[in-house]
Amino acid sequence: MAAEREKMYECEVRRRRVKVGGGYEPFWKVKNVAVAMSDSDTEFRCKDCQGEVKILGRTGKPGTVPYVEHKSAIDAEFCSGGMVFQKATDGREARVSERPVR
Repeated sequence: MAAEREKMYECEVRRRRVKVGGGYEPFWKVKNVAVAMSDSDTEFRCKDCQGEVKILGRTGKPGTVPYVEHKSAIDAEFCSGGMVFQKATDGREARVSERPVR
């Protein structure tokens, strides 16, 4: 039996906007992973714990939808959006990643 995979279809992408005094400032925007891929975004993080994620399922085969998974198992265990956290029965508390993407 194949292991069930964590699949999250939304993440945050780094964008930039014009500052009031001139120049640009970075900010994070929640996006659907498929939309972010079509927009050619390059910097991603988990929308719930701000941890590193990897993009999977982007082969372009019919029926496949791009998604993200946590790179760190610790982040997956304590992220409120992660499958491992949601299935846990030990009363753990959700938290921000120990190494958040800034």
